[in-house]
Amino acid sequence: MKKYFLSFVCLLAGFVLFTACSDDDNDGGRPVEGQVVYEGLLILNEGQYASHINGSLDYLDYRTDKVVRNVFETANGRSLGGTPNHAIAADGKIYIATTDENRVEILDAKTLVATTPVTVPQPRELCSYGGYVYVTSYNGTVTKISKTTGKGVATSAVIGDRLEGIAAANNSLYVCNAYLPGENYSYTYHTNVVKLNPETLEKQKDITVNANPNQILAIGSNVYVCSWGNYNDAFELVQQIDVRDNVTDIAPATYMAAANNKLYLVASPYYMTTYSVYDTVSKELKSLTIGSEIFMPYMIAADPKSGDIFVSALKQDPESGYGDYMGGATVVRYKSDGTHVATYDCGTCPGTLLYVNNK
Repeated sequence: MKKYFLSFVCLLAGFVLFTACSDDDNDGGRPVEGQVVYEGLLILNEGQYASHINGSLDYLDYRTDKVVRNVFETANGRSLGGTPNHAIAADGKIYIATTDENRVEILDAKTLVATTPVTVPQPRELCSYGGYVYVTSYNGTVTKISKTTGKGVATSAVIGDRLEGIAAANNSLYVCNAYLPGENYSYTYHTNVVKLNPETLEKQKDITVNANPNQILAIGSNVYVCSWGNYNDAFELVQQIDVRDNVTDIAPATYMAAANNKLYLVASPYYMTTYSVYDTVSKELKSLTIGSEIFMPYMIAADPKSGDIFVSALKQDPESGYGDYMGGATVVRYKSDGTHVATYDCGTCPGTLLYVNNK
């Protein structure tokens, strides 16, 4: 998902790039009759901060093969708010980290009706482990939310600066310590994943990785971290962290998704985009021939049941010729062999694609 600091770097490179949305919104509002979620793809749109475009939630319904727009607002009578950055499904609930609103929304996975949100300062990403959901924050802490009560029960000490991705494996949490903003638009890009005890939230150790780690996923006992580099002499890269915390380079990538022991990778520097799939069992990396329907990829996902691949993408801005970070975007669906299935319109800056099945 597009982060604040990457937006600035892209702007320097000639892109008009900002992240999601923020308008003050009303925490109230009565739930109304909305879309029932059976099986499909939830599309979390980050919105656009500079133009005060709030984030939104769309739903690709597999039964109708159509995208239903703004399903959170329909179900709850209020806006999702500014910069909904990440979402996960866990135990019949959907958890959404809404950065600009300083809260984690908790939704019924089928009706999308929200309960009382949990206050977390600038929440970024989430993972589920045991009876809890864990949330990273831009204030350098990790918050632990009880799935039973829907309340925050503990917060770690400050373990880094701008924390991003988080994953659970091997009875531990792995947290991306991405970067530290400085004066005059300078940045310190960190090179560590912090390993935490999920019970106590105490730091166990630092694991050295490529600069600027952002996204992290667990498959079995291995963890895969996607780092964006320092935009100088360290470039985007996916690495594996094994059960002994050994780090191995896998492939260049800007975004990744996991399904059925495979990693689906998008390498999208400013001049060219490539797609690939990495089999975490056989260790084989294959290129994917997809994307001719895509102008600028934004995120990738895979359906664990069908194997279909989804890529969210920005449309081309007709005036600048670059990606349109203020207008609507698309989600493009492919078969696992790369055959184009369909293209769907969605909201602004679709940064999380979440497969759900409530059947």
